[in-house]
Amino acid sequence: MEERDDYRSESPSESKTIKVSDDSNSNEILVFTSFSNVYKVQKKGIIDKFQALQKIDLEPGEKPVYLTGEKKYKGFLIVAFENGKIGKITMDSFQTEYARKKVKNAFNNESRLIFIELIEHDIDLVTVSSIRKVVLFNTSQINPVGSRTTKGVQVMKPKDSSTMIKVKRLENTKLSEPDYYRKSETLNVVGYYLKQGDEI
Repeated sequence: MEERDDYRSESPSESKTIKVSDDSNSNEILVFTSFSNVYKVQKKGIIDKFQALQKIDLEPGEKPVYLTGEKKYKGFLIVAFENGKIGKITMDSFQTEYARKKVKNAFNNESRLIFIELIEHDIDLVTVSSIRKVVLFNTSQINPVGSRTTKGVQVMKPKDSSTMIKVKRLENTKLSEPDYYRKSETLNVVGYYLKQGDEI
C-alpha cells in the first residue's frame, strides 16, 4: 500500500476516514480500532486498505482508526489522549508467538484517543489544547514502555478544565518560529498561545 494520510478528523475514535501509514518492509498489516483492539492481516495479496478491512470481523460499533505495516515490530507506537498524556509503546509488545488475528488492549482506553502513529525513529510533535495553547517536543523525551495499556506521560497540563485536542508532526504544521513552542527539558506544561499566522 502506498503511504498516504486519509485521516481528517481530530478524533480517531469517531473518524469515518482512517489514517493509513506505510506498510513497506512488513509481512502483516495492523488495524487499530476504536475499541482498543488491533487486528493482524497477512499482507500477501493485499493491495489496498479496503481489502485489509474485509479480512477482519469488527465488533458491533467498532471502527478502524489506523492501519500500518508492522515494520518487523521495530520502532514505537505513539498514542496521545485527550487528557494531555502521550504514550510510547515498543512495537515488539504487539508481537505474538502464535498467528493471532486479534489482540485486545492494544492501547489505553481511559481517555479518548486523539492521535496514533507508528514511528521508526524519534520525531518532533506539536500538541494543541482546547484553550489554544501549544507545545512542541521530541518523542525522545518520553521513555518507551512495553505495556500496551500505558497511561502515558503528561505532556500538556490541563488549565481551567482544558483538554488536548490535536497532535501533529512538526512538518505538517505551519509555524514561523517552531522553537518558540519547544519544551526541550521538562514536559507537563500548559504551553504557549498560538501566534497569529501560525497554523496547526
